[in-house]
Amino acid sequence: MTTFKKIMAFTGSIFIVIVLFGILSAILKSSWLLIGLITIAVASILFFFSAKAGDQALTEKTGLTKKEFKYIRTNLEEARLKIMRLQKIMATNKGLYSFQERNKTLQLAKRIYGIVKDEPKRFYEAEDFFFSHLDSLVELTEKYAFLESQPVKDKKIYQTLSDTRSLLNDLSRVIEKDLFTLLNQDVNSLDFELEVAKNSISKQKQKFERSSKHE
Repeated sequence: MTTFKKIMAFTGSIFIVIVLFGILSAILKSSWLLIGLITIAVASILFFFSAKAGDQALTEKTGLTKKEFKYIRTNLEEARLKIMRLQKIMATNKGLYSFQERNKTLQLAKRIYGIVKDEPKRFYEAEDFFFSHLDSLVELTEKYAFLESQPVKDKKIYQTLSDTRSLLNDLSRVIEKDLFTLLNQDVNSLDFELEVAKNSISKQKQKFERSSKHE
């Protein structure tokens, strides 16, 4: 249920309660306690069914329960903040080793986030990205940028930077696979649609050929 629809449903419920209160006040002029109790009871029933209808609409739209949707939305918000941190590092460290590679990885992360944001149910196809790979990417990039920015470096720091670069490159490949895993559903769906279209065209072609022979 969209925010506009929720507002309209809530407004409608309030209107019904006000009208009911007015009618009861006119009928039961002196029984204010009874009027109040009846109005509260009706309001509670209206709000309950309104909430149930909203949950049902959410499930029909996303394929998720209200609890699942809230859980995924929370994780998406956390992922958005992590991606913003990563983007900030990229913006302030243009001289970062293999900037093009790091930027490509950032775009991959954004793409995964965007797909799941549009289709929350697909969150479960990319759980490793949200719970592990994205965290590692942000933390390693931050630590690498910090060490690389130091004016003085010794042999140990150079070795750590080298090891981190290697890990970041490996992690970039892993996140690329995360995206391919997400896209696999779309590829399979498109393959199915192509097969259906091919069969339809083939049937139409055969029908046309048979008609041509009879003429």
